[in-house]
Amino acid sequence: MEIFLWLGILFCLSQSAIFSGLTLGLFGLSRLQLEIEVESGNRAAVRVLALRKNANLLLTTLLWGNVGINVLLTLFTDSLLTGVGAFFFSTVCITLFGEILPQAYFSRNALRLGITLYPVVRFYQFLLYPVSKPSAWLLDHWLGDEGVAYLKEEDLRIMLQKHMQARESDISPLEGTGALNFLSLDDLTVGEEGEIIDPDSVLQLEARSDDLPLLPEFKRSADDPFLQQVQRSSKKWVILTNLEGAPKLVLNADSFLRDALFGMEPFRPYSYCHRPIVVTDPKTPLGTVLQRLHVHPEHAEDDVIDNDLILCWDEEKRIITGADLLGRLLRGIAGRPLREPGTAIPQAGSGNAARSGVIHTNPLAIQTLYAKRHSHS
Repeated sequence: MEIFLWLGILFCLSQSAIFSGLTLGLFGLSRLQLEIEVESGNRAAVRVLALRKNANLLLTTLLWGNVGINVLLTLFTDSLLTGVGAFFFSTVCITLFGEILPQAYFSRNALRLGITLYPVVRFYQFLLYPVSKPSAWLLDHWLGDEGVAYLKEEDLRIMLQKHMQARESDISPLEGTGALNFLSLDDLTVGEEGEIIDPDSVLQLEARSDDLPLLPEFKRSADDPFLQQVQRSSKKWVILTNLEGAPKLVLNADSFLRDALFGMEPFRPYSYCHRPIVVTDPKTPLGTVLQRLHVHPEHAEDDVIDNDLILCWDEEKRIITGADLLGRLLRGIAGRPLREPGTAIPQAGSGNAARSGVIHTNPLAIQTLYAKRHSHS
């Protein structure tokens, strides 16, 4: 008779370990983590997630089973031992073999043991259904179904920083910095990015029938008044507005002047114009404006953004280019030059230009210099 009682005690200890370990192991993984494992192709996570679909029923099954089996273990112990001996035996056995050891092991091997003991859990859900289902129903009406606890943006930032610092992580500092820069885009406003527009780079023109600025006729020479206007600000981008001051097009002045003075026929001025994205509120989040950028692919692998100019048209007018956005995304990744920005690089050779370290690369300046030299020859 005693042998059966001891076998019963061993059985109760094994089931107590299973219930206790599964309670911590199956619920130690967040619902979000399980769904990530499933998406990555972990077949064990599929079974565990199936159990977690009805989390309240799973929880009540494991708790009812654990309490019931521990009570049965105490009854078996009282049949073999008496008094203080029975108390210490059941307490030590339940605590050590039914709680501490299984929970420590299951918490580190939750998915593997979850799929192994999946049939056992299903069996106990069927066996304990009369008591576990009413308890689960009560939890459903009190707390509701288990939801997915998504990370807040600040928590995600901290997690990325921890991964960047950990040697065991496969997220490099470069990847983590890029991800953090992307997360910060939505926190910026258009009034905080880009450069202030030089008033000399804004040209008012009459409008065509389609409301686009009408480019005046001009001679392809350095002394043409319109080309002088385009060159006046020495900026790459020149904003073309209608007579009311509303921006309509942005002209790539560098390419326009170079081809106007040195390019071949046919010369199409409007091919150097871009349609900007115009924002009138400087407090508009940059993330919402970025969604208005468009790609017009010429083939399947063409991801070049064609409309990548943003104008903040308020009292303080700003222009945001694709280079500005790229610089924001590469902040902390791209190296900064040792030379101060704007410092000329010394050039080899003789003459005033070489000694001053300045080389004229503007097309209009080159042609003017060229014309002067030929006039003296």
